[in-house]
Amino acid sequence: MRIWGIRILLWAIISFASGSVASLFLWGLQLIAENRQTYFLLGLPLVGLLLVWIRKWSFTILGTNDLIKQLHGEASLTSIFQTPFTLASTWLSHLVGASVGREGAAVFMGGSIANASTEQFNISKEEKSIWLRAGMSAGFAAIFGTPWAGCFFGLEMKEVGKIHFRSFFACLSSAFAANLVSLHVYGTKHVLYPHILLPEITPVFWAKLALIGLFLALIARIYSRLESIISFASDKLPIQAYQKAILAGLILLALFQFPEFQESIGLGSEYLRRPFEENFNAGYFAVEKLIATCLSVGLGFKGGEATPLFLIGAHATAGLTQILELPGPFLAAIGFTCLYMGLTKTPIAAMCMGVELFGYDAWFCYLIVTIMVIYLAGHKGIFNSQTWANYLPKLPF
Repeated sequence: MRIWGIRILLWAIISFASGSVASLFLWGLQLIAENRQTYFLLGLPLVGLLLVWIRKWSFTILGTNDLIKQLHGEASLTSIFQTPFTLASTWLSHLVGASVGREGAAVFMGGSIANASTEQFNISKEEKSIWLRAGMSAGFAAIFGTPWAGCFFGLEMKEVGKIHFRSFFACLSSAFAANLVSLHVYGTKHVLYPHILLPEITPVFWAKLALIGLFLALIARIYSRLESIISFASDKLPIQAYQKAILAGLILLALFQFPEFQESIGLGSEYLRRPFEENFNAGYFAVEKLIATCLSVGLGFKGGEATPLFLIGAHATAGLTQILELPGPFLAAIGFTCLYMGLTKTPIAAMCMGVELFGYDAWFCYLIVTIMVIYLAGHKGIFNSQTWANYLPKLPF
């Protein structure tokens, strides 16, 4: 009875706290997007400097990768300041226009809440790992309004090709509860997308679907390599950390002075529905957003990568409408879902997210294309601490 009492208490704490923090986080991001002025970009070097200065506290350098390491059995570094720091630092990055996302902060905050909560109880490491997954599931579900995707995101993210079934009920219940708290306690509103209809299935359709998978895998590989190169080059610069931070801010400030990169400033959630509209013109937005996001994340600004990758994938694939002779909204939905989920190596979560956001008609398309991106985009994705199940074929690259 004691362990079940602890489990119920942990579920209540994690679900309510994750839903509440996600709602507060989204409210702050909306406020920032509505009130950000052009001259706020001048704060990029200052925020970069601040983010380097506070690294003297160990909890400020932690991220989602560290939560995955903890799932692998490594020692954890916990602090009550992890969640407020992540919230404030991500808000600051968005305030000055850095092209970063929100899911990284939400997943990390959910995991940090779970981590801090489990430390208060004398429970086994296996039990703690279950609730750590549940916290990450809750954060993901509440930030996007996708509880099924959030559930499987927590279950899949430790090891590619494996689902931690022992955590299923904890992840599922926490994801749904956190989402309900966000929606009905705080009235959070998420972006609504059109229902996507499946085109006629023919042999040519399967060939086109394979081409879409190859196209998104190429984008994923370019994105991950470019971000790694920028981060590596920044680390190797023969100057002090404070000088690097100021330089990083100045590079982004200079980039955003070009008219082509104006729409790449900040989160960009106002452009999420654009690829689903009639007479959509892709232009070069996907390329511009990719460059801005790689620079922002690679140079050390805080945030996630989901929303920028949603935008990059949706705009890039929707631009293939004339070439592939497929409906633009269908292509946009696949790019939206599969690029990010392919880089996080979570195919079941991808299928669930596609169904929750765009309807069930094309469920197998989201799954198939995501698996292609997982394999063709390279061994490492967004989370470097992920491992691969032994029974999966080994990648040659």
